Amino acid sequence: MTSSAKIEPPKRRRPRDRRASILRAAGAAFAESGYHGTSMADIAAAVGISATALYRHFRNKQELLGQCLLIGLDTTLARLDEAARAEEPKTRVLTELVAVALELRGLPRLWQLEFRSVSPEDRQAVLVRVVRLTGYLRRAVRAHRPDLSAPEVELLSWCVLSVAVSPSYHQVDLPATTFVDVLDGAVLALITADLPPEVPHARPATRAPQPSGTADFERTVRPERMIAAAARLFNTRGYAAVGIEDIGAAVGVSGPALYHHFASKSDLLNEIIERNDQWIRLYTSRALAEGRDAGESMRLLLRYYVRFALDEPDLLGTTVSEVGHLPAPQARRYRRTHREGVLGWARMLQSARSELSLPVARVLIQAISTVVIDAVRNPRSVRRADLLDALAAVGDRIAFSVPLSEAAAPTAP
Repeated sequence: MTSSAKIEPPKRRRPRDRRASILRAAGAAFAESGYHGTSMADIAAAVGISATALYRHFRNKQELLGQCLLIGLDTTLARLDEAARAEEPKTRVLTELVAVALELRGLPRLWQLEFRSVSPEDRQAVLVRVVRLTGYLRRAVRAHRPDLSAPEVELLSWCVLSVAVSPSYHQVDLPATTFVDVLDGAVLALITADLPPEVPHARPATRAPQPSGTADFERTVRPERMIAAAARLFNTRGYAAVGIEDIGAAVGVSGPALYHHFASKSDLLNEIIERNDQWIRLYTSRALAEGRDAGESMRLLLRYYVRFALDEPDLLGTTVSEVGHLPAPQARRYRRTHREGVLGWARMLQSARSELSLPVARVLIQAISTVVIDAVRNPRSVRRADLLDALAAVGDRIAFSVPLSEAAAPTAP
């Protein structure tokens, strides 16, 4: 028996969560390859759709980036708002921040690296949400430490945020409960830090200009000035937004004059990152040589690290944010060097606190590093004349005062 009726193929229905899937894929791609290194085609391929279909949901890549940040922050704020209405808000807010930061582990890195790439409208919307977020943290810190002044509460609030989001900047993996215990312990430890007495005058924001010398002297120091100018521009604007003409103008020469000293802009970035690594090796060796035991060396290392971060924020900031713009072999080499450096610091801390497992020590070191990096890039924090002592005190609390649960202890051989 035959039929002349035409059989229609089943209609393909668009998944209800397609928009959410796109945002997840975009956030992961931006965090991995950076905004400028990610195309709409890359995101579409990750979702399994065409680029044309992607544009039905988002007008452009910039809108996608803004939505990734705003939705992540809205999720965080909703969780903190619920925690703030709990019976013990001063503790619940802090523990909820740690929990949501671990769940949205890539969001903080995306915020730090790509905030300047969002549209002006989305940038303002992000800042409004960040103000709300830090308001929750200030109230929680104030509930724990009613003795602190407003500037001290603000500083510790930013430190709490840095600790909570620090897993976004490394790939150390721990069991979920252990991770939460360690970070909760770090947050509660730093809140109890004894901060130094406030100093009424602020640290100088910039260095005094260097005097000009002879023409020969100028030619000799010009590469150093190019490195310093490029680091400042890369740190404030981002590598992709800075041209060789910008660097040349910053040191009073034409852009192409850069090529008398560096093969390319990328070569200049590599030199900046190498300078950062040289400083790290220098003060690490100094701390090891001067310390009488592992604990003293660890404390010296922390203080030298903060001093370097305050003195060279552009070297440090460029290294943290712009390494992805290096050619792949150089980027891999730097990341390997960075991991080895963190591992060395973690072993030093483990020597001072034998009850720590190496992964837990690494998590604590990364938390301290994130606190310092965020503080020296925060315009409000760097106005504190006592920031070196304050960050050293916070770092000491995180390194030596975090209580250790049985789950975080080293495994017996």
